[in-house]
Amino acid sequence: MATEQNQFDVVVIGAGPGGYVAAIRAAQLGGRVAIVEKQYIGGTCLNVGCIPSKALLHIAQVYASFAEFPKLGIQVANPPTLDMSVAVAYKDKVVKQLTGGVAQLLKANGVTIFEGAAEVKSPTQIAITLKDGSARSIETGKLILANGSVPIRPPFPGLDGRNVIFSDDAMNMPKVPESLVCIGGGVIAVELACMFQAFGTKVTIVEMLPSIIANEDEEVSKALTRSFTKRGVAVHTNARVEAIEDAGDKKRVIATTPNGQQSFEAEYVLVAVGRKANPAGIGALTAAGLAMDRGRVAANERMETNLPGVYAIGDLVGKTWLAHVASTEGEIAAENALGHDATMDYNVVPRPIFTFPEIASVGLNEAQARERSSSVRAEKFPWVANGKALASDETEGFTKVILGEYGEILGAAIYGPDATNLITEFSLAMRAELTADEVLATIHPHPTYSEALREATLAAEGRPIHIFLRSAAAARR
Repeated sequence: MATEQNQFDVVVIGAGPGGYVAAIRAAQLGGRVAIVEKQYIGGTCLNVGCIPSKALLHIAQVYASFAEFPKLGIQVANPPTLDMSVAVAYKDKVVKQLTGGVAQLLKANGVTIFEGAAEVKSPTQIAITLKDGSARSIETGKLILANGSVPIRPPFPGLDGRNVIFSDDAMNMPKVPESLVCIGGGVIAVELACMFQAFGTKVTIVEMLPSIIANEDEEVSKALTRSFTKRGVAVHTNARVEAIEDAGDKKRVIATTPNGQQSFEAEYVLVAVGRKANPAGIGALTAAGLAMDRGRVAANERMETNLPGVYAIGDLVGKTWLAHVASTEGEIAAENALGHDATMDYNVVPRPIFTFPEIASVGLNEAQARERSSSVRAEKFPWVANGKALASDETEGFTKVILGEYGEILGAAIYGPDATNLITEFSLAMRAELTADEVLATIHPHPTYSEALREATLAAEGRPIHIFLRSAAAARR
């Protein structure tokens, strides 16, 4: 047990959702723990990512909902207006409350916080340049690297021009853009496209791949594309961006498409092509032979690197780029660092996307499942057939369940109301190795959104109650 003021059992580099969880868990297990954070407690997620974007998305959804009031019998005397400065202030309040809470949790658990930039000299030696410019050196028995990630900066001209923003910048816009070209069609891109469109921005998505959210189920991707198109969001896929340039008082994005070169103009350009691992401060470790994998630190299922006593988690490892996975990896790393035996399992990871409506999935998509087996059963249940969704005017989308030969749940996808919460039922069922039988035998309350999960499972079994399938007469049992 470390006792000197500059000696610790565990030092964590980075206080994002992986790092701060690792530090708290290590402290719970009796370790003397320190955490080093150069920018802000809570990392990207709490400060410029997950949390602020959800605060702004909430405002966007409420603002957009005013258009639906008349058909519900609600008359609003004046059309609503949006003050972006007040919206950003609300977002800042949410962020301050959460990050302040995390700092208090670290202190309450006895974790020493160093606010400054870490330079890892060896697996046991860390030099810190504190925010006031002073220097500090500390020693550790075990080291957990949770450096996080930074936005990818594609190598095309015009990236540093005026009115070219990244996802971090989108959290602090001085006003609502009149128009915006979003480069990228992944999770970050579609969430921000939803937000800006709801605020009144004319949005164009330019994506290099054949579809947006290409890693998700094909039917979900197509449904979101249709929804975007209906709302006036232009979606251009198979479009490789070549350059960004000025076009008078606007910006122009030039892309190569199957139809030749095309250009797209808007007031702003949002570059949202993803993030990459941030290896800042660990150069001495890489020089000492720290194993890397395409710019990311390689770690095993115990979150151990190839250097004894050194662990890596979160976006620095880049298994999934999800905050909740980073937190779980942090717990695993901390437990192993303190002498326990824990392993990470990536088979059941829920994937939320906060669009309008929401998207959430877990396990395999249908194409992946069919690649592995010919005995796959997959079916959808539409929200329009769910009483709670119909009453709540939330009928867009569906719930889809993918079953294996023996009724095992291989995956699920929800496109519709409260999807990011509802997916947990399927996640828990898969983690517990339950089959369709257990889901069907569980009484789901009425009227609720959760009924759609059981109905989708019934549909995959060929015997739905509240929709008719042509194959229903041949119900499997």
